[in-house]
Amino acid sequence: MILKNLHNLKKHNFIESSSIFLKINKPILLIVIFILVLILTTSSIADNMRLLRIGTGGQTGVYYPIGKIIAQGITSSNISLEETEGNGIQKYISVAQNSGGSIDNVKGIAAGEIEVGLVQADVAAWAFHAEHVFKGNDKVQGVRAIASLYPEKFQIVTRNDAKVKSVNDLRGKHISVDEIGSGTLAVMRIVLDTHGLNEKDLKPVYLKPVFTNDKIVSGELQGFVIMAGAPMVAVSQLLGTGISLVPIAPKMASLIEAKYPYLVPGKILANIYPGIPDTPTIQVHALMVVNKTMDEELVYKITAALWSEQTLSKLKTEHPQGKSITPDAALLGVSIPLHPGAKKYYQKHPKRFNASQLQ
Repeated sequence: MILKNLHNLKKHNFIESSSIFLKINKPILLIVIFILVLILTTSSIADNMRLLRIGTGGQTGVYYPIGKIIAQGITSSNISLEETEGNGIQKYISVAQNSGGSIDNVKGIAAGEIEVGLVQADVAAWAFHAEHVFKGNDKVQGVRAIASLYPEKFQIVTRNDAKVKSVNDLRGKHISVDEIGSGTLAVMRIVLDTHGLNEKDLKPVYLKPVFTNDKIVSGELQGFVIMAGAPMVAVSQLLGTGISLVPIAPKMASLIEAKYPYLVPGKILANIYPGIPDTPTIQVHALMVVNKTMDEELVYKITAALWSEQTLSKLKTEHPQGKSITPDAALLGVSIPLHPGAKKYYQKHPKRFNASQLQ
């Protein structure tokens, strides 16, 4: 490597002639050569690095911290791949990126802006079939699953003094319904429609939860909604303000499920948020997805990194929702086909995973 880089130094006229060498003090010469070799070597290493960008959600949600832990696990797994284009062995590092949420992540994968995304199962199914918010957009149909991670709960959070006891009580209230492009907003529209309402019946604001905290504390907003794992920071940090979770009655949840099969009845258990009782709602599984064009061997290695003991340990200890991410639930609620690389991994380790659920 050093001889090769010394050759490069001469090639680029960093070393012009032996007469120049003789005029330089030897220790200084060695330092100069070392620095130049280091620069060229570092550049060579950087040329062989590839990013795996994971699209997540807002910082006070669950997607971002979970995505960050998974990214760390992938990077720690030292994934490398021999590329066919003649670029040699490529090493991969992973980073979690904030985003608008599920819909944005699907679009980002289709556009090549991210490589991996965390996406609600219902949104993934809409993309695969090019329906609902993706109607007529065949570019998103290439989305494929790596794994199911955990169930997300639809959480309608309101100030106690807003006196909201049911979804119908949201009429006329100042409620943040999340960003355009989020899975949360898509589900909120379904919930409202099932109850005979629409956005115009509210006084809606389109903000991520991270931007609603101060507005709810001050009373400018009376609540917000989020589809996320529970507990989540955006809700917990408002407990001192006096908040409630608005229930979705089981009968209404069943009506939603009948029309949208991946949105199923669920429950936020008592004291997940201290002092708040059992709250019926709807839920959906969070999926980790990629584009069908991603290299099969690379997806196999990403899947292995996700389910490594190192990554699972970090998930379990670093976030409450991480305890729900387990091999026996890896295929629950998967609404789209698995990527061949992920499927291959599960088939090679049938005892760890429920192989009967492979599709």
